[in-house]
Amino acid sequence: MYRPRGAPVPLPHGGKQERCYLHGALCYPTGQWYFRVLPRMDTRSVVRFCQALLDDFPDRPLWLIMDSAPAHHSHAFFDFLKAHPRLRVQFQPTYAPWTNPVERVWQEMRRWVTHAHELPRFAELLAAAERWCRRLTLAPAQARRLASFQGADSAY
Repeated sequence: MYRPRGAPVPLPHGGKQERCYLHGALCYPTGQWYFRVLPRMDTRSVVRFCQALLDDFPDRPLWLIMDSAPAHHSHAFFDFLKAHPRLRVQFQPTYAPWTNPVERVWQEMRRWVTHAHELPRFAELLAAAERWCRRLTLAPAQARRLASFQGADSAY
């Protein structure tokens, strides 16, 4: 195909980029992995995820470690936290993912799902990520190891 010198090379484009977001939480003492796939990473999605956590764990206080994503620092989210005192949030320092154990879980998921794997369609990628997350929900000991802490029944 002819093109003038210096002209950009046209690259195939699949149209609008598809996306969705995995939201996840890990229960410290048990290693229970909890996740949801939501369409956005905005305040409304974060509130939906936190409300689902509160509903699924009604009898205990919940502590979350969160990064500095804009959705985690909105007025609406802080209003939600004020209305739900059982839910406490510790914000990790900016650019310090090693301070949040869930980041190690996401790193492992990317290693198994996306690295060196050819998943040409978004639906295949999402299905693989969801399968990995579902398997982790059935393996709390593995989740504890990934997050680098011991649970109550750990043999270490």
